[in-house]
Amino acid sequence: MWSGKSSHCRRVLLAAVAGMLLAGVLRSAAAEPAPSIDSILQRVWSAAGMEPAPPCADEVFLRRATLDLLGRIPTLEERREFLASPDRQRLIERLLDSEEFISFWAELWTTQLYGYDLEDTSGARLMLVDWLAAQLHSRRPYDEIVQELVSATGESAFSAPVNFLLRYPEEPIVKVSRAFLGIRLDCARCHDHPFDRWTQQDFAGMSRFFDTIEREEVSPGNVRVVDVVRNVEAEERPRFLSGAVPRTSQWRSEFALFVTRSRPFARNFANQLWYHFLGRGIVHPVDDFSRENPPVVPELLEYLTDEARHSGFDLRHMIRLICNSRAYQLDSRAEAGDSRRRTLFAVRPIKPLLPEQLYASACTASGAAPNAEERRNFVRAYYGDALEGDFASTWEYRETLQGLMSRLVANTRPASRNVEELFIRYLGRQPTAVELETCAGCSASEVAYLLVHSSEFAFNH
Repeated sequence: MWSGKSSHCRRVLLAAVAGMLLAGVLRSAAAEPAPSIDSILQRVWSAAGMEPAPPCADEVFLRRATLDLLGRIPTLEERREFLASPDRQRLIERLLDSEEFISFWAELWTTQLYGYDLEDTSGARLMLVDWLAAQLHSRRPYDEIVQELVSATGESAFSAPVNFLLRYPEEPIVKVSRAFLGIRLDCARCHDHPFDRWTQQDFAGMSRFFDTIEREEVSPGNVRVVDVVRNVEAEERPRFLSGAVPRTSQWRSEFALFVTRSRPFARNFANQLWYHFLGRGIVHPVDDFSRENPPVVPELLEYLTDEARHSGFDLRHMIRLICNSRAYQLDSRAEAGDSRRRTLFAVRPIKPLLPEQLYASACTASGAAPNAEERRNFVRAYYGDALEGDFASTWEYRETLQGLMSRLVANTRPASRNVEELFIRYLGRQPTAVELETCAGCSASEVAYLLVHSSEFAFNH
C-alpha cells in the first residue's frame, strides 16, 4: 500500500514519466513533419543533387495565377492592388471566390470532356458549360459530378449531363477511361495492350457497361437516353478491370459508382490538376497511366491522391494546396536543355496559352469588349484541322495564331500611348532600357502589335 506521502510521490513520478513520453512524441513529430508538396519535393531535389529555381517575382505570380484561375491576364487595377500588398495566399482565395473562376473552369472542363463543336445548333455544348458552372458554383464534389456524367439519363435538350456520352456514341469507354482513369484502354481494342497489362477481354468487358444505353430521337436535336436491362449469359456480362462484375442490372450506374470510388480515379483527378497548374503531369502524358510510364515522383502523386479522397474531392481545396506550394511559385527561367529540373518540378515549366486565354487576355490588355462570335472564330482559326481532336492534354504546344491576333489589335485603339503602360498591360511588367529604346520611334499601335505577338504574351511562365 502507498502512504499519503508515497502516493503523492507516485503521482509526481508518473507525471514526470508521462511528460518525458509526451516530449519524446513531440520531438519525434517535430523531427518527422507531416508530408506536404514542399517537403516531398525537397527530398527529391536533395536526392538528385539539384537546387530549385528561386521564387518568381510578385508580378509574375499575379499573371500566372490569374491566367490559371480566371483564364486571362490581370488588369492594371488588379496589378496595383496586389503589388501594394502582395499576399499570395490571399490572392488565391480572391480568385477562387470569383465568378470568373467558375466561368473559366466550366469552359475548360467542357473542352477537356466534350471538345469543340462550333457548328452545334442544338446547344448541347453550351448546356454542358452552364451545367458544369452550376456544379462549381454549388461546390459539388468532383466525384459526384463525374458520377452523374457517366450515368445520366433523360432528354438531351433538358438534361445537360446526357450530352457528354452522346458526344461519343461509338465505344464511350474510350473517352471515359482516358478522362477519368487516365488509361488508354483503346490500345487493347484490337489486340492486347503492347505496353501494359490490359487485354482485348478487358476492353470488351469494360465496353459492355454501356450496352444498356438506348438512344431515341424525340425531336430534331433532342435525344432521349435510357437504360434497359440486358439478359445475357455470364460470360457476356460487363467486367471491371479488377475482375469484379456488376451485382445488379443497372450496369452503367454501378460502373459510375465503382469508378469514382476507386483509387485510380483519385490519382487521375490529382494528376490532372497538377498538370493544369504546372504544365506537366506527375504521370505524363496525363492519359497514359501504364507500367511503361510511371510517375516521376510517386510519393507526391500518392500524397495528392490521399488529399483528394480525404477532402471529398473538393476542387478548391486541391487548388489551394497546389497554388500555395513552392513548386508552383518557382521562377520559370532555366538553362537551355535543363529538362531534368523541369521534369522534377524544380523549375516552373512554361505553358502556351489556350486560344480562349489568348483572346480574353488580348481584350483585357487592349480594352476591347469580348465578342462571342469573334471568340468562336478565333478558336476555329487557332486549331484549324485539329478542332475535332481530343483536348485532354490541354497545354500541349500548338502554333499560335498570328492573323487573328493582328486583326484584334488593329481593330482596337490602344488603351494607352505610354510605352511603359502598354508593357504593363500586355506583359505585366515594366520595359527594360533596351526595350524602351527600341520602341522609341514606334506608335502605340505598333508597340501593342509587337507585344501581343511576343512569346512572352503567348505563354504562361
